[in-house]
Amino acid sequence: MSQEHVDRAREHWNATHAAPEVEAHDNIFNHPLLHTYVSLRAFGTLIGQLEAVVVQLKERTRPGDEILSVGCGLCSKERVLAQALPDRRFVGLDIADRTIATARTELAALGIANVTIEQGDFNKLQLDRDRFACVLGLGAIHHIEALEDFWQQCRRGLRRGGCVLAQEYVGPDRFHWTDAQVREGNRVLRDIVPPSHQVHHRTIERLTLEHMLSVDPSEAVRSSAIVATCRASGLDVTAVVGTGCSLLQPVLMHQIGTFEPRNWQHNLVLARLFAEEDRLIEQGVLDHDFAALVAVRRD
Repeated sequence: MSQEHVDRAREHWNATHAAPEVEAHDNIFNHPLLHTYVSLRAFGTLIGQLEAVVVQLKERTRPGDEILSVGCGLCSKERVLAQALPDRRFVGLDIADRTIATARTELAALGIANVTIEQGDFNKLQLDRDRFACVLGLGAIHHIEALEDFWQQCRRGLRRGGCVLAQEYVGPDRFHWTDAQVREGNRVLRDIVPPSHQVHHRTIERLTLEHMLSVDPSEAVRSSAIVATCRASGLDVTAVVGTGCSLLQPVLMHQIGTFEPRNWQHNLVLARLFAEEDRLIEQGVLDHDFAALVAVRRD
């Protein structure tokens, strides 16, 4: 990305992390039923996504190991991991300077000493050779444009046998929904989702490139290439598990906050959407827009 776009992305995320109520309203995965749906798709159980990462880290790393988490933001996820694994050391990396300052203050107040945060641009990553036992991508790799360089730096920074654990958006670049997503999304908005939940949009509209660049130039910049570029890097991709949301994301983004988790009529609407998405993916009409990925450095 150009320096102008880097600066714009930094300011966007500084502002976003300073107003967590906006993220809570817009991020579909903040709803517990959505989180459950994805966990069932990925793992076949109700284990939380971070709990699954803890299990993997226990199996794949040793006490004293360093674990890099890119795009850590306020370190909300890293805090959970660090408290579950106090004998591992976590290094967060983020571009947003004010967010990092806030996260450091909050970590100190909580007494979490096994997390440190560094500022850096993922597109210009420079990792020490063989430093890390694991690289985590917990929803940030889709903000990387220089994917080829990123994966090569992962190979460099991981020790032999080290791994990448990622839970990522891998759908259309810059949320440029496919024709099928637009068609099916409009159908379920018309037939399943009551108007009271359509507070942001009543039809699925593709976001223009100009809009994406003006808000956050890093958003889903090359998301559809994440898995392919990882494979091409020489890392051994041992697992890619699709977690759906190709219908749910365009329909519910910026609208999930209208669904009250304790309201079973609201939950019934979500369950009908889950069933529709599952059917459309099973029939090959839609693909998975999110995935869990595991890749290992073998050489």
